[in-house]
Formats: sequence, C-alpha cells, structure tokens
Amino acid sequence: MSSKQINHRTVLSAENNSALPGVNIRIKGTTKGTFTDIDGKYRIQASEDMVLIFSFVGFHPVEVPVANQSIIDVVMETDARILSEILVVGYGNINRRDLTGSVAQISEQTIQDIPAIGIDQAMQGRMAGVQINQNSGIPGAAISVRVRGSSSISASNRPLFVIDGIPMLTGSPSQFDYGGQSIDAITDLSPSDIASIEVLKDASASSIYGSRAANGVILITTKRGADQKTQFNLNVYGGFQELWRKPEFLNRDQYLLLFKDAFAEDFFGEPAEEISDNEILNFYYGGLPYPENTDTDWVDEVTRKGPIQNYELSARGGNDKTQFYISGNYFDQKGVLINSRFQRISSRFNLDHYINDKFSISLNSGITRSTQNRVSSDNTLYSPFSNALAASPLWPVYESDGSYTRPQFFYTNPVAEGTENDDENQSIRVFANVLGSYEILDGLSINVRGGGDMLYFHERSYIPDSYPGSLSTPQGGSGTFATSNVNKWMVEGFLDYKKVLNNLHILNVVIGHNREENLSSSSSVTGIQFPGERFRYIGAAATVNQGSNGAGGSGLESYFGRTNYSYEDKYLFSASFRADASSRFGPNNQWGFFPSVSGGWKINEEEFMDDQEFISDLKIRASVGKAGNQSIGGFAWKNLVGAGNYLETSTIVPVQLGNPDLKWESTTQTDVGIDAGFLDGRIYLIADYYYKKTTDLLFARPIATQNGFGAYQSNIGSIENKGFELTISSININNSAIDLQWRSNFNITFNKNKVLELYNNEDIFYGFNGNSLVLREGEPIGSYYGLIADGVFMTQSDVPESRRIQGIQAGDMNYRDINGDGVITDDDFTIIGNAQPKFYGGLTNEVEFKGFDLQLFLQYSVGNDQWFASGAFQEGMFANFFDDNNRTTVLDRWRSEDDPGNGEIPRAAYDVSVNRNNQPNTTRFVEDGSYLRIKNLVIGYKLPKDLLDRLKMRKIRIFAQAQNLFTFTEYTVLTLK
Repeated sequence: MSSKQINHRTVLSAENNSALPGVNIRIKGTTKGTFTDIDGKYRIQASEDMVLIFSFVGFHPVEVPVANQSIIDVVMETDARILSEILVVGYGNINRRDLTGSVAQISEQTIQDIPAIGIDQAMQGRMAGVQINQNSGIPGAAISVRVRGSSSISASNRPLFVIDGIPMLTGSPSQFDYGGQSIDAITDLSPSDIASIEVLKDASASSIYGSRAANGVILITTKRGADQKTQFNLNVYGGFQELWRKPEFLNRDQYLLLFKDAFAEDFFGEPAEEISDNEILNFYYGGLPYPENTDTDWVDEVTRKGPIQNYELSARGGNDKTQFYISGNYFDQKGVLINSRFQRISSRFNLDHYINDKFSISLNSGITRSTQNRVSSDNTLYSPFSNALAASPLWPVYESDGSYTRPQFFYTNPVAEGTENDDENQSIRVFANVLGSYEILDGLSINVRGGGDMLYFHERSYIPDSYPGSLSTPQGGSGTFATSNVNKWMVEGFLDYKKVLNNLHILNVVIGHNREENLSSSSSVTGIQFPGERFRYIGAAATVNQGSNGAGGSGLESYFGRTNYSYEDKYLFSASFRADASSRFGPNNQWGFFPSVSGGWKINEEEFMDDQEFISDLKIRASVGKAGNQSIGGFAWKNLVGAGNYLETSTIVPVQLGNPDLKWESTTQTDVGIDAGFLDGRIYLIADYYYKKTTDLLFARPIATQNGFGAYQSNIGSIENKGFELTISSININNSAIDLQWRSNFNITFNKNKVLELYNNEDIFYGFNGNSLVLREGEPIGSYYGLIADGVFMTQSDVPESRRIQGIQAGDMNYRDINGDGVITDDDFTIIGNAQPKFYGGLTNEVEFKGFDLQLFLQYSVGNDQWFASGAFQEGMFANFFDDNNRTTVLDRWRSEDDPGNGEIPRAAYDVSVNRNNQPNTTRFVEDGSYLRIKNLVIGYKLPKDLLDRLKMRKIRIFAQAQNLFTFTEYTVLTLK
C-alpha cells in the first residue's frame, strides 16, 4: 500500500482551541513518530492502513485511522491527570513525561483554591520531601523550609529560592533581637501573583544551580499575559484567627495551695492546708493590697481575635505580539498577640513582547511595601506572651490609679510589655529582570538576562519608662533606629539548542555564563532620655549613646551547562554541570565543580505494552550528582582585624583567624524513582528513594585559646539523609452526567538523618544552657540531651540509700543512673529524644458538584519529639523561689505518700539544688510532637453561566475557608486557627 505525506496539520486543545506543542504522534505498532512544533503543527509519512496515536500528558490519547485522509486535524480533550504536563526547571521547561529527575510542583489552580497568606501555606504538606514549619505565630514571621532533611550543621539548611530566573534575597535583614523570632524577605511576595512553584529535589534537577543547591531549589514562576481579550480578576476575602487551644494555668485558689506546699515544711512546720492565704502572702510578698477575689487570666489579657483582610485586583491579556499581566494587592493581618500586625502592599507588572519571529523581550517586575508591628516573642523572658504564662493570678492588670502593676519581680507586666513598647519595621522591595531571546538559527537561540533584587529596610524601637520593670533607662525612655540595605545584581547569558533528528532523536543543550554580586550595608543608632512618650523617634533623644554601621559584599561567577537527550521517545538521558567561583572562599579552593547525570526509560512506550490497558504511563529513572553550600560569612577564609580601644586610644586588633584551605560543603545525592499511571491516568504514582551525603561540613572548630582565638572556620565531618517519598494522585469520581468530580492527592515522606563524622569524634553541645542538644556521630541532628526521668519516688522506701545520703526523698524525681555511680550528675546525661519526624505528609480531597466545590486538606507528622523547654518554669512549683504560675498539670503532683498524684509530677519544693526536680532537659519535658491537622477546609460556589452572562462576568466564586481547624495531638502546642 502506498504511503502519503500528511503535511502541516494542527493539534488543538478542546479546552481553549489553542495549539498544543510537543504532542507525540506515533504510528501504532511501530517506533516511527514525530512531535508537534510550537504552533501545534506536524507532518508524518503514513500509509492508508496505518493508525496514528496522538498522546500528550494531561490529555486523553486519540487514535485516528489514516485511510484516505491527507489532512488530519485533531482536537484533544483534557483528562483528569493530576500532574501538570509542563514543569519549570533551571533554564528551561520540560514535560514531566520526559523528566529524569525528582521535581515537585504546585500549580496555579492549587494556589487559587486556597487563599494562602504566604507561600509557606501554599506549600506546607502538599509535596513529598518538603518539610515546612512556621516557627512563630507572629504575623510576617519567618518560616523554616527543609528539602529532604538537614544537610549542614552551621551553614544554611535553607533551599535556594529563584523567582523568574533570579535567585531571591531571603533571610532576616533585622538588627534587633526579638527572642528567637525572625522575619524573612520571602514574605514580601504575594501568593496571588504565583503561577507555579517547583521544588527541585534531586541532584539531577538542582545541580545546575551548583554551589547553592545542596538544600534543594524552589523555583517560583509568576503569572504572565496571554493572547486573549483582557481579563480582570478581583479577589477579596476577610477572616480572623484565634488561639485554638489556650494553655490551662492555675487559678487563684490552686496557685495559693501550690504556694503553701512549696514552703510549708521548711518555713511553717505545718501542713499546707493549715496555712492561711494571708500568712503565705505576708511571708513571701509582705502582703498584697489587691482584693481577695483577684484572679487574672493573663493569657486572655494579651491575646485577641485577630482579623485578616486581603484585596487583589489583576488584569491579563494581549495579542500575538504583546502580552501583559498587572496586579495590585493589599494584605492586612492583625495577630493573636496584642499589638502585632503585618501589612503588605504589592504590585507586579510582567510583559512579553515579540519584536519579530526571532526576537523577543520579557520583563518581570514587582514592588512591595511591608510594615510589621513587632512584639517580642518566643525565646525571651521579656515578652507579653511568655510573661503572661508566668504572671501570678493574684495581681490585677492595673493599680487603682490606672497605672500598671508588676506581677513579679523577675518579669514585667505582660499587658504593658505588649501595649506600651513600640516596635515597627518597614521595607520596600523592588524586584526586576529583563530577558532577551534571539533565534540565531533554526533551533538555536541566545538568551541574555539581567536583573536585581533590592531591599530597603528600616526599623525602630521605643521603650518607655512608664511601667515597672521596663527595660528602658530610668528617665525618659530609650529608642533605636536601624537601617539595612541589601542588593543582589545578576547578569547571565546562555545558548539554548533544540533539535529533532529523523523523528528518533530529540536533543536539547543549554550552556551559559552567570555573574552575581551581593552588596549590603547597615547602620543603627540608640538614644535615651526622650522628652515624653509622644516623642519616639531618635531625633528627639537628649543623648545618643550608641551607634554602629558596616558594609559587606560577596560575588559569584559561574559556568553551567545541561544536555537532555531522548531516543524514540523512550530512552532518556540528561547531564548537567556547573562551575562556581565564590568570594567566600580563598584562592586555594575558590572554585567548586558540581556535575550530575540521570536517565529514564518510558516502559509504556515499548511495543509489548501496546495491548494492555491498565497501565497508562510507566517510567523508571535514576540520577546521581553533586551540589554545594556556600552559606557562611563573607571572609571566613581570611585573617581579619578590626577596630579596638586600648587605654582610651583607638587601635587595631585581630578579630578572626583565617583558613586559606576552607572549601565548599558538598552534597552528593543518588535518586531512583518510578512514575506510573493507571486506568488512563485516573491513578498516578510517583515514588523516589534517595541517599544524600554531605561532606566537608563548614563549622567553627574549637581550638586552644593560647593564640587568642577560641575557634576558626574549617571543614569537618559529614552527614547523611536517606529516605523514601511517595505521591499518589487519583480521580475517584469523574461523572459528567451528574456533574460530579472527586480527586485525591496523598503524599508521604520517610527521612532518616544521621551524623556520620565529626572532628576527632567529639560531641558538640548546644541549645538551652549550652547542653540541651548534642551532635554526636551515629545520631541525627536535633538530638535532645539530658536525664531520663523514671517517674517520682512514691515512698521513702523507694529511694536508694545512695540517693538518701544526697538528700533525695519521697516525692522527688527518680532520674536514671546511667553511669551506675549511685548519684545523679551531668555525667548521667544521655540522648533523650529527637526532633526529626519518622514520616510526614498530607492528604487532599477535592469535590466538585454542580457549581459547589469542597477541599479538605489534612497534614500530619509522626515520630518527632518536642522538647517543652519552658516546662521547667511552668511546672517549676516555686523552685528557686520563682513564683511563676504553673500549668494545671501540677494538680497531679506528689503531695504525700497517701496522695502521690500521677507518679510523674514531683512534690512542690523551693530548694531544688539537690533533687533537680525542675531540671529542664529531662524526658519529663520531652513530648511526642506527632499530629494530624485539618489544615484547610474550603467550601465554595461558582455562579452559573447564564447568570454570569447577564452580569457580563466571566467567573464569580464565593467561598469560606478555615485554616488549622483542628489538630489531633498529645503535644501541648499553641496553634492559630
């Protein structure tokens, strides 16, 4: 039978009648085939008895007999495959079906369906291998992101964020200390402007970013215009957040009884029940002038229901020459803690212009102004919330004259701390880049990109002296003003070559050069003695008593390349390479080299798979490669001097011992994965096993102090992460007859972290009191260190003689004698828990029915221990004379052999110098942090089309959402909802 040429025919999408590039057209039963070009056109030689198979991820395959046709136009219907067909990778895009690495994606639709406050909420729990934690409930606070575990001890474990091809500024520009609470420049990005988020997890996907890719790479692509009539979109929502579970503390009567228990034996010589309230108050405070019914709930006083509001307006459109996207956003969140607030005003303008068929220019730009009212929180005694947890219920908030009380000598009034202190920061963020692309030859284009990320940040703090316990000066208050300017500039050029040979070979080569410069400067000034509380800026201070300023910078020069090759659309190969030279390392090791290689096999494209219908996609893949980490100080390799003061004379003093042999941290990663689709894509599975090993860890190694330095930066030790990831997506119901769809997505990650080697096998202690955490060979990062508590000695006869000699008695903690010497000392410390979860993930269910939609998202983490560090105070029971209020858990304390409590809480005792009953780092305060959380519940309704036509609207959706609706956990955690 003669063959015929089918020329210049087109494949279109039924959804919007647009051309589909990259569609696979294959002659059934053979390996012969081709692909559609960028305009959706194709040509192929076929005889009349042949059948053409059109396939493309995200669309139902189409089979068309050639017969006597010489013109075959095809319209492909979208199917319900969960995985987006196009993924953004470094310096290009790729079909997932051709991917040989490990990449996770969140689509534009997912982000739209959950009105996320920040990108952390859009990502959390939705991608295998990506662990996100919010370290503070303060609006605008920083997030923690880990991709496949922690790979470093002292350098950053944070992934590289890249927005529209430019690495972003991340981290905190603040110079103020808010007790462990930090901010992050990433909060300046509005989630409503994001088109997709890709996470490059394995070395094959990420090593093209070289020295910054050891912790993974997060690519953020913003929305763009389209060849369409201009569309306007308005999105408005409002809501509130509140404490989901308030911590329960003692009321007045319970507190006073605990008070009496602690001092009855040694100071009163009679049972606590026989001591009156006035007796104990006179003994400890010399009496209190407040009404006997005073019973203040301080947590209620410093928390509130925090409103949230968001307004977004955008427009996108264009023609075949020029397309644009423009947006504006206002976001306002008042925190649960009084006086905390975050406001963001942002705008974005993206433009694509095709000058001719060969030359195009793209502009990406955004500007954000953020304002944050900060309140000290987290790891400090001087904050409204921590003081509220400690404050005695015996004190009211105000004195009778309206001034603030001071509930305890050790702390300030929580309400005063939150209300009177004035802390605010403001930032202006400008992000812009331009990409020019010119097609030199058919399939060969040159691309030049230049851009910058500029952050201008200032902050001020004013502390009045108008309330007792204020950290201000005794007269006139104190204030500080600080500025930080951080700028990143980048320019790069790369060649991109694409070629299809004989309908069998598909080749894509990228090669380029990159240069980046980072500049920063900062200054601060502190003044005291302000004329009044209305004068809060530094210019009003009578005395300026402190100031500082500085500047720094770093540079990176890189060469990179990548090759993707496909044979017969079945056998895939990819290799990439990057060479980085960083100013952060000395001339001995300034260059780092980061290669990777990967391969894949599309088993479903083999002829022996043609006759089966159960498996619709099947691909196995494997990769190995290396990435680096350069996140240390700017000049750690150099001997540095600084300004000093000797006998009132300015002088120069050594400040750092350099290490000219300092080199990169290197992470080598191996990944083996499988992608499989079943039942025409109704079920899709992605599974990965990975092994990561990081060597040459950057760490300040302790050295003998005789030379004037206690440590110097060096490369020591190694760490490994190994794990398994699984993502399963399914279309459970897809019934067009009744207009019902139900989709599910489940992901789970198992990761095991271990320290392989440290300098001289020496343990490294850190954390609270310098020894609550330990780095030890053979153990994971985040290992808690302390005493094992085996409950309470219930009777005096239970106390061993060796302990009685020490002064231990019934009701004291029974700590395990690890070294067997009969006494409890720091030598009995051992590893008592670990912060790493055994596994974590999420489950999403989406249901659509006749205009209604429902999304239920569950997030979980299992096996992670949490150290309740403040338990030593919140269950301290007046130890060391601290009169902190206590949690209601102490109601189950040991009171006598006849009333022993639950056997876990010791007796109340002010003197714990011997019994160590309030020892913070013990298993008594290590809790199971596992949880299952209803992270998101969204219910929406789309107005019907006939009504929209009358309103001349394209789409109206009304929705209600609850976040962190409920958490199932045994951990005494505070969660916002």
